[in-house]
Amino acid sequence: MISRLSAWITARSVPSAYTGRTLIIASHRELARAPDWLAGLGEALGPLLLGVSDAPRDREAAVPGAPEDLPAVALPPELAPARLARLRPRAVVLLGPVDLPGEALRATVAAGARVAWINAEGPAPEGVTFATVLSARDGAVDPALGAETTGDPLAGAVSLPPAPEDPDPERAFCERFAEYRERGHPILLAPNTGPDEEAFAFAVLFAVLQKTAALLLLAPADPERHEPVYRDAIKYSLPIVRHNRFMTSYVPRKNRVYYIEDPQTLQAAYACADITLPGGTLAATRTPPDLARPLACGSAVVTGPAASGDAPEDEVRLRRAAETTGLIRRGEDPDAVAGAILETLSTLPDAGQRQTRLTRWLERQATARDRVTARLAEHLGAAPAAS
Repeated sequence: MISRLSAWITARSVPSAYTGRTLIIASHRELARAPDWLAGLGEALGPLLLGVSDAPRDREAAVPGAPEDLPAVALPPELAPARLARLRPRAVVLLGPVDLPGEALRATVAAGARVAWINAEGPAPEGVTFATVLSARDGAVDPALGAETTGDPLAGAVSLPPAPEDPDPERAFCERFAEYRERGHPILLAPNTGPDEEAFAFAVLFAVLQKTAALLLLAPADPERHEPVYRDAIKYSLPIVRHNRFMTSYVPRKNRVYYIEDPQTLQAAYACADITLPGGTLAATRTPPDLARPLACGSAVVTGPAASGDAPEDEVRLRRAAETTGLIRRGEDPDAVAGAILETLSTLPDAGQRQTRLTRWLERQATARDRVTARLAEHLGAAPAAS
């Protein structure tokens, strides 16, 4: 009884200054990713209000980094019908996957509001007519919605280092894996791994080996861990060859792990990898993940579930954009990462096509914010500034 009363009071307690605005509805996590861009939307669309779909109460709806004149209210599914009716938004922008009742949005449309959906993903609210649907990647929503693919405006423009002109000038390093290449067996690279990440990488490898032969190039980040990690690796009973003690021309196909202990060899390895599993994404570690280097070298990338708190902002935005737009895949556990690897291998283009796709992706991301803002202004119309 008390919880129902609290919900009723919360639903009705909408300040009059919040009515008639353009309402941006998303989870707290999504809204917190780009407060600078959300603030800029106000210049194109007029006064905004943030509706936080996973905040149970208004005091928990504040978005860090958002400007003081960009208020936020709680808008969980159970409160949405009542609060939308009281807010009477002039327009609604859904951001990311939607978890709101379709009838609440239909009533809002019937009251005269236009609804846009950006970073559209997953099932659409039933029966809602959209003014525009914009998706971060192809195929993210039902084709009947006619979504335009714009890239991810929350991440915005990202950059990569220049691709090395020739990371392996004599091709001597990559040629030692010729027997794997000739038989179509993938080369996986786990660079700059931290504590617990080698175990994750081995679990991924075991899962992949159930479907196809493969070789894992493993390079721990900390030189002081090289010897203990190597000793631990032996316990997994995987045929392993140590680069610093490798004396022949070609790695025999029976090997499953190629162990790298120096940065020069790791740099050459990026050019050989079909798929990279960046350290710093497989388990919680202080090692910052590096997605830019493998992408620039033409490797496909699959990440694990972890995020490093020490990662630079540009690397965080790169990962956000790449995962949201489908440039890279992500798995929440070793089996899921292995599944993502196998799925990636089944559609992996050649190196030239990967470079062309990467160039187009960077160009799309560079214009994502401007394109989405322009489409919203076109289909929702600008509103006068608040008095």
